Amino acid sequence: AGRDQTILKMDKANEPKNPAQLWSCPTMLELKHNSGLTDLAEVTADAAKGTFSVNVSSTAGIATGDWVCLSVVNNNSDFVNQEVYPYQPTSTMTNLTGTGVQVYDYHQVKSISGNTITFVEPLMHAVEAKWNWKIMKYPHYENVGVEDITFKGNAKPDFAHHASAADDGAYKLIDLIRLTNSWMRRVNFESASECSSVVNCANVSVYDVHIGGNRGHSAIRSQASSRVFIGKVTDESDGPEALSSSGAIGGLMKGAGQYHACGVSKQSMGAVIWRVKWGLDACFESHATQPRATLIDCCEGAFIPARHGGDKEQLPNHLSDLVIWNLNATRVGYESQWGGKYLWWDTNSVWHRLMPPTVVGFHGTPIVFDETQMKRNESQGTAVEPNSLYEGQLEKRLGY
Repeated sequence: AGRDQTILKMDKANEPKNPAQLWSCPTMLELKHNSGLTDLAEVTADAAKGTFSVNVSSTAGIATGDWVCLSVVNNNSDFVNQEVYPYQPTSTMTNLTGTGVQVYDYHQVKSISGNTITFVEPLMHAVEAKWNWKIMKYPHYENVGVEDITFKGNAKPDFAHHASAADDGAYKLIDLIRLTNSWMRRVNFESASECSSVVNCANVSVYDVHIGGNRGHSAIRSQASSRVFIGKVTDESDGPEALSSSGAIGGLMKGAGQYHACGVSKQSMGAVIWRVKWGLDACFESHATQPRATLIDCCEGAFIPARHGGDKEQLPNHLSDLVIWNLNATRVGYESQWGGKYLWWDTNSVWHRLMPPTVVGFHGTPIVFDETQMKRNESQGTAVEPNSLYEGQLEKRLGY
């Protein structure tokens, strides 16, 4: 009936499934396809990033219009080293070195010719057949919508990151899991530990969202999904200021925002975070376990170091193709811990490692970047045109 009229309340906390795992509290509501990926075919030839077709061992069981997953999981040391070049994996990065490089790139089949499958969308990672890429069956639901509603939790007013399960996950409100061409819009979240995760999905949009009440752990994330669009989210939640890496807790801050702002987690690919306004004590989420190809586009909010998230075993926080476009920094802080420069790859910490990003039009509160750790830092201090890279590309693609 509208977010000011329909309110779904979660009054009681969900306890963690495992008390030792603060993150293991169940989510209140999941819109979910209960399924998993299964093998269909092997990829038999290389394909460049940005192209649309792959050659496979068989097209049996695959039809035009189907959704599939182009995937690789391989811990060959050459592949791992290639993935993090120009850096080296560290001994703590056991997910990368043990399980290996992990890509789950969801695609819709546009056409099939012989043993060549052509997708509607371009590849977001180069394919080398020698690493054993596969085409996998991807069961899912389609055209699922959530709109015109408020989800209200009861997050504690004195949030502290990783202090307890009550802080980190007691009020997880709604997740979208294994959906395509689906959406969430005109939705409010109040006093949420975690607002919403878009998990194992493709082509899902979340937009026109307000976050308020007591601040919690995280906002809205693309988690192991392909081409998720998160836009026009305003986070004005209040709570204690979480200071630098010392972990000290400050006083109440109005508009502090969720500890991790909107962003990405796990093997997310092609996510767009568009015109999001996050809090004064936050930064975009990049929660490790191999997210790639993220566009932070025309957003506004704080740029607090070491706020991206991720277990040290699952770092780097972000792999290739992170683009930050026209970010208006309302507040920066604590880069003094890095000798006055913001580091993207901190060799003195196991918690903060991002592959070299492309940053264009970063403006607002001044900050000094270590440009030796960046692909590009263009027009720092002044926004550029087009104001939104996503909108500029969309207009070129569609003609309007």
